[in-house]
Amino acid sequence: MGVSVPVSLRKIKVFLTRADELDRDKGNPESRVVAFNCRQYGVLSGIPLAQDAEAKACLGDLLNLLEKEKEAMAVFSKAEHWKICRKVADRVFDKADSEDRAGTATKVTAKSFYAAGTFYEILQQFHEEGAGDNAIGEDAETKTQ
Repeated sequence: MGVSVPVSLRKIKVFLTRADELDRDKGNPESRVVAFNCRQYGVLSGIPLAQDAEAKACLGDLLNLLEKEKEAMAVFSKAEHWKICRKVADRVFDKADSEDRAGTATKVTAKSFYAAGTFYEILQQFHEEGAGDNAIGEDAETKTQ
């Protein structure tokens, strides 16, 4: 489902990349929910950046993808979306943190911390439910540097 992202929207590419990765995980229904929310956060973050026709077309394509998933995602409340996204973010962070603490960290561990940071960042779209999520996300991003 990869959408071509113009340079003006490069800040949202990470969310779309994570969504595409999650789309490949067909065995885990939570992945579909998190992928939807990654794309949704990407669109929300991209709106103020979309100044040219190419960027607006990209966001339009993303909105069309979200619209196709909307009915399936409507079975979950906003709070359930947050819980699922948080659960996945925690799971990815905890796995990477365990490897780091055990002294077995690799480049894959760093990528996992980065992915966890991205998943924590998408929780910002839920505002009231997500108070405090960014602190863990910032810790995950710090470990990738």
